[in-house]
Amino acid sequence: MINLLSVAIFAGLFVASTSFQPLNQCWTPWYDRDNPSGTGDWETLTDLRKENPGKICQKPLAIQAQTLTGQSVAAAGNVIYKNDIITGFVCRNKDQLNKKWCKDYRVRFRCPLSHCNIKVCWTPWLDRDNPSGTGDWETLTDLRKENPGKICQKPLAIQAQTLTGQSVAAAGNVIYKNDIITGFVCRNKDQLNKKWCKDYRVRFRCPLSHCNIKVCWTPWYDRDNPSGTGDWELLTDLRKENPGKICQKPLAIQAQTLTGLSVAAAGNVIYKNDLSGFVCRNKDQSKGKLCQDYRVRFRCPLSYCKIKVCWTPWHNRDHPSGTGDWETLADLRRENPGKICQKPLAIQAVTTDTNTPAASAGNVIFYSSPTKGFVCRNQDQSCGRCRDYRVRFRCPC
Repeated sequence: MINLLSVAIFAGLFVASTSFQPLNQCWTPWYDRDNPSGTGDWETLTDLRKENPGKICQKPLAIQAQTLTGQSVAAAGNVIYKNDIITGFVCRNKDQLNKKWCKDYRVRFRCPLSHCNIKVCWTPWLDRDNPSGTGDWETLTDLRKENPGKICQKPLAIQAQTLTGQSVAAAGNVIYKNDIITGFVCRNKDQLNKKWCKDYRVRFRCPLSHCNIKVCWTPWYDRDNPSGTGDWELLTDLRKENPGKICQKPLAIQAQTLTGLSVAAAGNVIYKNDLSGFVCRNKDQSKGKLCQDYRVRFRCPLSYCKIKVCWTPWHNRDHPSGTGDWETLADLRRENPGKICQKPLAIQAVTTDTNTPAASAGNVIFYSSPTKGFVCRNQDQSCGRCRDYRVRFRCPC
């Protein structure tokens, strides 16, 4: 009875000591970069920093590890090789009894509150080189020359990924440099089996005072699903289906599954993830798997979001009995003087009978542009004739 009571008191003290957190400290998110299918579960601080730039303080105050199901290290029953703030966490399969494997662990680190409270931002992605020469050289010196004023004097972190969104670790290249002093360098001569470096882009983490760029995000858009050749969320298509809702020059793109998983966590091979849009192709996935269903949003200048806009009345000046349906901006202005602004921000076209958007009406559209208007030509249609459309324009109020 005394022994049991002693154990209970000790357990209570242990829980209290691990859950207590001083007001001037904070925990990072949980990280799980490895699983024990190889030599064990390696959650080393060096690797975690590479894969999560800027997210772990330089001198962690403590480390906490637990299984993915929430078991403590003690309760999990594995023999642990390393569990400290210098190395990180390592469980080796060869150290376990009765030929058992390590369980799958995640870790987090305790940091000074100043680390959590630092107001920071990322620069845009920068890609100045490709690996067709000696390799991919995204050096900080060259990037500063080609992008004056866009990178702070003392970056806090660097992040590199391929143009398709793969992390450096997933890309599999031998990297020569990847730090906040030099920048990023992948040399072709360092690669195995005469392979070349992949094409990388980089961005830098800076104090928020440097960025000082007022920006906003568009709503999330999901125009496709992966039941066909994949999930195609191209900017061109999204603009057609959401006229006036995406700025002309987005600053960034973000993609995630409909359930909120990041692209990295979703585990698909991504064909495209840049300012032209997002594409996941089913044919690129491992055997039998399909892409997950993704949605995207774009980062725009705040001035774009704050513009008060309105739509003109609907205009229908032509019908397709001749060569097609010609709702050109020049003709509409002549017939409706003063009713359409000088620089429309967007155009919207729908059928006159069912209000079906032009993108979904089944016709081949010759052009649909806020600066030119809308034209559907009969000669382009398989059935020989366009439907009848009406248009309106988005203007500053």
